[in-house]
Amino acid sequence: MASPRAASNPPTLREIARRAGVSHTTVSLALRNHPSIPEETRERMRRLADELGYRSNVLVSALMSQVRLKQHKSGPEVVGFLTGGPAPDEWKHHSASVGFYEGARKRAQQLGMRLEPFWLGPGGAQAAATSRMLQARAIRGNLITPFAVPVYDHELDWGHLICVGLGYVYNHLALHRATHNHFRGATLAFERLHQLGYRRIGLMLDQDQNRRVNYGWLGGYLAAQSTLGTVRLEPLLTARGEEAAALKTWLRTAKPDAVIGFGPKQFLALEAAGRRIPQDLAFAALDVEQTNLDHVEEVTGINQNLTLIGATAIDILASQLYHNEQGLPQRPVYSMIEGYWVPGRTAPAKRGG
Repeated sequence: MASPRAASNPPTLREIARRAGVSHTTVSLALRNHPSIPEETRERMRRLADELGYRSNVLVSALMSQVRLKQHKSGPEVVGFLTGGPAPDEWKHHSASVGFYEGARKRAQQLGMRLEPFWLGPGGAQAAATSRMLQARAIRGNLITPFAVPVYDHELDWGHLICVGLGYVYNHLALHRATHNHFRGATLAFERLHQLGYRRIGLMLDQDQNRRVNYGWLGGYLAAQSTLGTVRLEPLLTARGEEAAALKTWLRTAKPDAVIGFGPKQFLALEAAGRRIPQDLAFAALDVEQTNLDHVEEVTGINQNLTLIGATAIDILASQLYHNEQGLPQRPVYSMIEGYWVPGRTAPAKRGG
């Protein structure tokens, strides 16, 4: 039961400090989980604050953090943008990473921080050196962008890092994440194609693409297929090297009138198989921002809201930085961002549909 004091006027930090017999600075640091305060003291301050009905004012806390930052640092707090791949600038060739970066950079700037890329080396070979450099420069917070090739994590000093994953990078680790809602993206694409009159809607993905999004696209497709009452087609999930033959067989047996695919690879494969889009069948991309084709004016499909995902990741990281939440979280939180439908020109309304 809340105390009368807690229900009316919550106590200040100074009042909690007087009750605990410590300075108000100690209370402030303890409630922000600062490592300079012993864990036993932090827990005692948290219990006392709860008993007295203390509630932090988020806006005031953020403002005071900015004041303290400007008093003690000559510039904005740097946030790392950790990348992988064979070269330092490899991430700039992938529209997802570019979108994440731009959204995160703008949001970081609004919060008085600065985003800076750091390369983990080919396959993560420089991860240990990067960790040491981040600590030497007192860079606490980092975003990790998805990698086009495997980048091993065993040399990253997770215990001293505060990290947020973008998408499903390092999916085997307990990281807070900001990601597209891939399940909803697939169901939305299916629903819109259905509204346009298509009834034999197929899904075409690489097995690796399916795995990299935690099977969200496949799950969304199967859910939409079962609820909308359309003809149920077996999705085409291909392994490297078997795509052309498997696609030819699938087109002959499934006879789709519309195909949902990740992006350019599936679009071009359908054309190589002799299908004209949209004359012979419609196509909807699950990521239109990565489906830039010179001979197509505008591809129909899902815009994943990449910049909003990046901005959301910064908001998550800002909260972690404020509370000094170093290391991997015990209960990771996924923030899933909705995409939106882009009508485009590759899936017109079906005549007679």
